Amino acid sequence: MQHVLILSTKRINIPASHFIQLVISLIDENEMEIDYFGIEIDNPADYLDEQMKLKINTTSFITIHFECDKIDYGSYSDEAVLNFITDVLRYDEEKEIKADDKDIEIIIDISLKFCNELLQKKGSAD
Repeated sequence: MQHVLILSTKRINIPASHFIQLVISLIDENEMEIDYFGIEIDNPADYLDEQMKLKINTTSFITIHFECDKIDYGSYSDEAVLNFITDVLRYDEEKEIKADDKDIEIIIDISLKFCNELLQKKGSAD
């Protein structure tokens, strides 16, 4: 099943390289917020409202796509989700990265087994 995690931070200028290190650094420095953690949205433009359009202009978004078995999204704390994604970003899985001057999109080719093990290791919130 395809999942997406959308992180946001105040608008930053994205460098020409070292995207993964930048994202991990922003997470480690508590500069990232979780905007969305759920199933892959078919057409994100269908879900934009005026408030979201305003936020887009002043925010940098990091969108991370990965495949895993079904996830009970509500059972994971923000800290557990950020720890999980940091581990995934550090792991030597193949990643396709697209970036522009303010946003980064990362598509991770992660094995289902590895994803499920990581989620179990991170544990869910009680």
